[in-house]
Amino acid sequence: MSLTYPIASNAMDALLNPVGMERTLTAAKATAGRAVVFENEWIRPGPERVEELSSAVQMAAAHGAVQVYESEKGKPVIALKYWRILTDEELAPKPEPEPEKPADGDAKKKDHTDDLYFRKGRTKPRKRVVDPNQMDLFVKPEEEAQASKDDDA
Repeated sequence: MSLTYPIASNAMDALLNPVGMERTLTAAKATAGRAVVFENEWIRPGPERVEELSSAVQMAAAHGAVQVYESEKGKPVIALKYWRILTDEELAPKPEPEPEKPADGDAKKKDHTDDLYFRKGRTKPRKRVVDPNQMDLFVKPEEEAQASKDDDA
């Protein structure tokens, strides 16, 4: 037998008088007649409600929708999984918040990425310092003409 979960607007209704029992989201939407969402809720009934809920808990446990735990104080805690029917307020489209405008009036914010990654200068220098004792094999024509004038003088 596959797991089926109750359909209701809240956890107590799901436990006591569900609209139906369905396995999938599509089937739950069809049974409820509107949008549903899968919820997991913890119910901590008082000692007076334990007897009242015991038959409903056993029926839901047979479908796999309920697990019963014991709290640190020895009281029962019911973990209920169910399809919650969304209200009209939850289904209404929410207006998108307007983006915040910078106080100084700049349309673009300053990019601090370079400050984060290149603040300490761990990269190699782009141009190495030329050794003054190194012989230059590739002389520019202007420098060659200047060097020949210096040699003639």
